Amino acid sequence: MAVSPQNKPSAEEKPNEPDAALALDRVFDYELRKSRNAYLRASRRAEQVGEVLTHVDKRFVELTSAIGRLEAPLVIPRESNPSPGELHTLSLVTTNTSDKLSFAGPPYDATWTTFQPAGASGTAARGPSVYKQQGSMFIDLTETYVDRPVAEGGWMYAGAGLGLWFKPKAPSTYVRVSGLVDYEYDWADSSSLQVAHNRAQLCVMVQHRRGPGDMETILDTRDQLWADGTSWYEDHSDSGGGYWPNQNFFWGSSNDWYLVWFWMNGGIDFSTKDTFGSSKAFQTWHARVPFMVFEQWA
Repeated sequence: MAVSPQNKPSAEEKPNEPDAALALDRVFDYELRKSRNAYLRASRRAEQVGEVLTHVDKRFVELTSAIGRLEAPLVIPRESNPSPGELHTLSLVTTNTSDKLSFAGPPYDATWTTFQPAGASGTAARGPSVYKQQGSMFIDLTETYVDRPVAEGGWMYAGAGLGLWFKPKAPSTYVRVSGLVDYEYDWADSSSLQVAHNRAQLCVMVQHRRGPGDMETILDTRDQLWADGTSWYEDHSDSGGGYWPNQNFFWGSSNDWYLVWFWMNGGIDFSTKDTFGSSKAFQTWHARVPFMVFEQWA
C-alpha cells in the first residue's frame, strides 16, 4: 500500500529510534565489569591479610568489627536534588550564527538512565536522574553505614545521558562537536581494613543512523573525573566543580542523522561485611549542558 504524501516522514524530521540508548548500556556495562573486577581483586587481597591477622590473635576480629560498627559517615552528602536555580529552562534554541557554526540547547531530544544492581533502588541512594528540558543530569550514590540494608554485594553504579539529533548541512564534511558542561561534585570513601573504590566519568558518544533501527557508534570519548580507592584505615574525599573541556570530530553527511550524547556515569564499591572491618563510600554530583556547539567545514 502506498504511503500518502502527508503521512510520509520528512527528510528533515528527526528520527525516532527508541533503542538508540542500548549503545550506552553496553559501554556502561563494560565499564562496570572492569571496575568491579579491579575492586574484587583488591578486596580479596585485603581479606587474605585479615585472615593472617585473625590467626595471630582472635581478639583482632572483635576489635575490627567494633570499629566498623562505630564509625560515623565521613561527611554528610549535599542534597543532590536540583535547586530552582538549576531547573530554569534556557531560552536557547538551534540558532545558526554562520554557515559553519551552529548552537543547540535544551530541550534535548532523548534521555537515558541506568541504576545497578537491582537492589540499589531500595537503599537511601537516589541513583540517577535527567531533565532534558533543563539539560541537567544527576547521580547520587551513598553507602555510609554498615548496619542498615545495603545493595547486594556492596556496590552501586549509575549513569545518565542527554541526546540530540543533528544533521550536517553538506553532503560530506568534518563536524566538530563541543558542549558547555559545568559540574559540581562531592565524593568520599573510607576503609577500616576493608577496601572501598569510587569513580566517575564524563563522556561523549555520537551515533550514525544508517537506516531505520541501524545505529553505528562512530565516536566514543570518556574522561575520568576521579578514580579513587582506600584500604587499611584511609579516608579520602573531595568536593568542587568546574567546566569540562571537550571537543570531538567526526565525518558526517547531510544525507544522514547523527545522535549526539553527552552522558555521565559513576560507581562506588564497598564492603558489607562486619566480621572483619568495614568500608563505605558515597558520591553525589551533577552536570549541566546549557548548549552544544557544532562547526562544519564544507
